[in-house]
Amino acid sequence: MEFLVGAAVIVIVALLFWLWRFKRRMDAQAVALKEAEARAAALELERATLQEQLTALMQASTDGIVRLDENSKVVYVNETARALLGVEDGKGSTLRQIAWGYDLDSLVNQVLSEGSERLSQTIVQGDRAFQVRAVAIGKGNQRGALLALTEVTELQRLGRARREFVANISHELRTPVTSLQLLADTLTDQVLNDKTLVKDLLDKMRAQVDLLKQLTDELMDLALIESGQAPIRLVSVFAADLVNEALVPLRPQAERKEIALEVHVPPDMEVLADPQAIRKVISNLTHNAVKFTPNGGRITVRATWCNDGRDVQFAIQDTGIGIPEQDLPRIFERFYKVDRARTRTQGELRGTGLGLAISKHIVEAHGGSIWVESAQGKGSTFYFTLPSGE
Repeated sequence: MEFLVGAAVIVIVALLFWLWRFKRRMDAQAVALKEAEARAAALELERATLQEQLTALMQASTDGIVRLDENSKVVYVNETARALLGVEDGKGSTLRQIAWGYDLDSLVNQVLSEGSERLSQTIVQGDRAFQVRAVAIGKGNQRGALLALTEVTELQRLGRARREFVANISHELRTPVTSLQLLADTLTDQVLNDKTLVKDLLDKMRAQVDLLKQLTDELMDLALIESGQAPIRLVSVFAADLVNEALVPLRPQAERKEIALEVHVPPDMEVLADPQAIRKVISNLTHNAVKFTPNGGRITVRATWCNDGRDVQFAIQDTGIGIPEQDLPRIFERFYKVDRARTRTQGELRGTGLGLAISKHIVEAHGGSIWVESAQGKGSTFYFTLPSGE
C-alpha cells in the first residue's frame, strides 16, 4: 500500500513538474509571439511610412512617373505624368492606351523581356519633346518597369536658340571683318600715293570698325540686361525731355532724307523710367523709322495717357516700307532682320539686328509692354508703355 502511495506521489510530482515546464514554454512562446507581433507592427508602420514618403516623393517630382507590372499594365501614375499624358487616372490601362503607342511600347518591352536594366529615349509628340527613361524593377515573373518622363521641349528650344545665336554672331562678324580685310588688301603702295582714294578707304574702314564696336556694345548691353546685371533705376522724368534728347542725334539724318520728324508729347507728362535706358529705346525705334522711310516721308512720335492715367503709351509712327505680316511675330528676336536685301539703301551700313531685342528687354524691365502694327508699303507704328510718374 505504501508503495502505491509513493508511486502516486511521484506521478503527481512529475505531472506538476511537467505542467510547470509546459506553462513556462507557453509563457515564453506568448512573450515571443507578442514580440513578433510588435516587430511586425513596427515593420508595417515603417513600410507604410516609406510607402507614404515614396508616394509623396513621386507626387512632388517634376518628372512624370509611371509604374508598370509584368504585363505592361499601369499600376501607378503620378500627377505630373497624368498631366503630360493627358489622362485622369490610367490605372489598370495598358501603356498603349494612355501613352504614345509603339515608341514607348518598344522601350518597355526591352526592359521587361530582353533583360535590359535601364534604357533612355527621346520621343517627339507633335511640337513637344520628352526624355523617357525606363528602369526594370522586380525579378523573374514579377519583373516590372518604372518610367520617368521629362519634357525637354524648352531645353531643345534653348539649344536651337543658342546654336542660332552663335551662327548669327558669326555671320554678323564676318561681314565687317571681311570688308576690313578687303580694304586693307587694297592699300597697296600705288594706292597710298592717291590721297583722295586713301581717305575714302580709311573712311570705309572706320565705318566697318564703328559697326564692329556697335555690335560688341549691343551684345554686351543685351547680355547685361538678360542677366539682370543692368538694374533699372526708376525716377520721375518728363516724357518730352526723354523724346527730345533721344531725337537730337537723329535729326540730321532725317533732314538729309527730307523726312519730317514731328513730336506730340504733352509738356507736363511724367513717366517712371530709367532715362538712359528709355532714351535708347526711343532712339532705336526712331532710327529704324528713319532708315526704312523713303525720302520726303514723315515720322511722328506721340505719347498719351492710358489705363486711366496709370500708364503712358509711346508711339513712333512712320510712312516707310512697312513690315510683312509673316515677319511681325519675330520682329523682336535677336538678329532677326526683315528681308535682308531691303534693310539698307545704297551705301548705308546694315544694322546689327539687336536694337529691337534690346528695346523689348528694357521696356519689359520697366513693367511695360512693346508691340508693333504694320502694313507692307504703308508704314509701321511701334508702341511701348511705361508707368506714369504722376
